[in-house]
Amino acid sequence: MMQKNLPLRACLTALLLALLVPAASLAQKGFQSSGDYKVVIDGKAVPAEVYQSQNPPALLVLSSSLSSPVLLTPRAGTVETVNLMKVAKQADGSVDLLAGAVVAPAGQFQMQGENVTFAYEGKKVSLNPKPPLTGLHQAGALKTHSPEYLRTAQGYNPNGQAIAVLKKGTRPVTVRVVFGSWCPHCRQHIPYLLKVEEQLKGSKIKFEYFGLPRPPEAWKHPEVKRLGIDGVPTGIVYVNGKEV
Repeated sequence: MMQKNLPLRACLTALLLALLVPAASLAQKGFQSSGDYKVVIDGKAVPAEVYQSQNPPALLVLSSSLSSPVLLTPRAGTVETVNLMKVAKQADGSVDLLAGAVVAPAGQFQMQGENVTFAYEGKKVSLNPKPPLTGLHQAGALKTHSPEYLRTAQGYNPNGQAIAVLKKGTRPVTVRVVFGSWCPHCRQHIPYLLKVEEQLKGSKIKFEYFGLPRPPEAWKHPEVKRLGIDGVPTGIVYVNGKEV
């Protein structure tokens, strides 16, 4: 009889340990760089890196304007101080929190409209949605504004034969891509174009990117009306300056 009870007893012990050991002491991996937010302290935008985890949902904020990184957990609404020495940046640009990274609770955060706000060391800290990238830009601006584009691009391998054929072209070609940095489809497909552009470096094919404001203003934009665009992303190809 004792042997039959051992598995149940072990199961109960494991359950108790899971409840008693704080989640903060466990490692949390796979935070990805997010371009969705800008960090504002006492009303002034400051340089910062924001990383987002999907499982479990969390935001990690690193800024030289804060004495230490902070971890925001939406499910509990908590703000916690993180030991910088246990923030491990990986080769792919992601970040892991090592076991024991969370040092102490630092309060709760609140939602003020679309802004995430909390008090930290006597300062008012806000994570505000980053304004969309608008107007005409080159690839570098997109990568700076939306660093997650880089992560998606790294995992994409264009067709090598198609790239080789395109690089042999002798006529000047311009590809104008109209997009919205707020658009989920653009977040999926624009990184592929960035990778294609990278592999076509030195060819006659050039890319330019035109960012739109958020809807409904996007669909009223003069460029949208001029080009007859009804969705994004949209690519328009010009050969020798003429649309094809």
